[in-house]
Amino acid sequence: MGNGIQPAESCSSVLDALNNRPKTAKSSTRPKAPKRTALVLGAGGTVGIAFHAGVLKAMAEAGLDPTAADLVVGTSAGAIVGSIMRAGNDLDLVWAMAHEDRNPFAENQPFVRPEVVFSQGWRTPIGLARRVAGSAYVLHRTVIRWPAIRPPLSLQHFYRAGIGSVTEQRMEFANWAGEEWPDEHLALCSFDIVTGQRVVLGPAGAPRPALPDAMRAASAVPLLYPPVRLGRRLLIDGAVKSSTNVDVAIEAGAELILVAAPQSFAPDHKPPLHLRASKELFNRQLDREMLAADKAGVQVIAIRPTVAEAHEHGLNLLRSGEHGRTADLSHEHTSQVLKTPEGRSFAKAWKSSVAAQAAARVAS
Repeated sequence: MGNGIQPAESCSSVLDALNNRPKTAKSSTRPKAPKRTALVLGAGGTVGIAFHAGVLKAMAEAGLDPTAADLVVGTSAGAIVGSIMRAGNDLDLVWAMAHEDRNPFAENQPFVRPEVVFSQGWRTPIGLARRVAGSAYVLHRTVIRWPAIRPPLSLQHFYRAGIGSVTEQRMEFANWAGEEWPDEHLALCSFDIVTGQRVVLGPAGAPRPALPDAMRAASAVPLLYPPVRLGRRLLIDGAVKSSTNVDVAIEAGAELILVAAPQSFAPDHKPPLHLRASKELFNRQLDREMLAADKAGVQVIAIRPTVAEAHEHGLNLLRSGEHGRTADLSHEHTSQVLKTPEGRSFAKAWKSSVAAQAAARVAS
């Protein structure tokens, strides 16, 4: 991925030399390199932001510092939370935004202002018709993709996609995370409707638009928000490919991955059909990603909503307020997961890795 977290390559000539050297009574052993850690924050709308707030708070309370992760992978809501965290904001700010339902940048406003979630993008019926036509093209390129219709660029500008305006949204993202990319590794997942391929923004060698524009691209829900143009690319919400994109962390060389997946459910926590229908495809994709991680020898733990959480999330994942209960339930469930045998094993490995890296930095 070119983001500085690549797995080490073997060197047969060095191994041969080591095998052929004379053995001594006392041989020095080189300490194992600390395992690379990754935090994967999935899609889920404004409800997902509150879900992540609970996960991060529970991690911190269990001694797993989320900010110490070698890599943060964010998709949609996860891209927003990941950017806020990597920008250096205190985790308590994310918790307060969701739990206290307040906006730290606008007085007497909810943590996500209604005009940020949706602001009407047209003024006349003709303007609405143009946006609906443009949105239909985006939907075609996102879901159907055949036949490959590519209207001239002039028509694409005329038939603007997305029925909502993103002016307020971009300003809010800039308030939350600033304009510049953080020094720590951050990967935001988007989808290019021109090529039909995922585009990961942020890692070294990858595209790096201004951070608020990258946040918009990674959370541009088709039909609702316009795509973000980056050169010849038209970028939309990365959840089109996967709501989590765990494979990005695996390909980056992560060996310990915690996944927060609001758009999923555990096999033993299946919600009613009307609440899980929209999550079924996302959940199956996450199952495939977890299987791939297991085959790669990567230790992964996934935080998936319980039935109670699914009921609290409801069907409107983009509501602008009333998220405190979502954050509370997520915090409670994550704390319970980290106390299971699997959770304790994961937490021990995470803490050990973070401590080893801290010691290595001091030594250097």
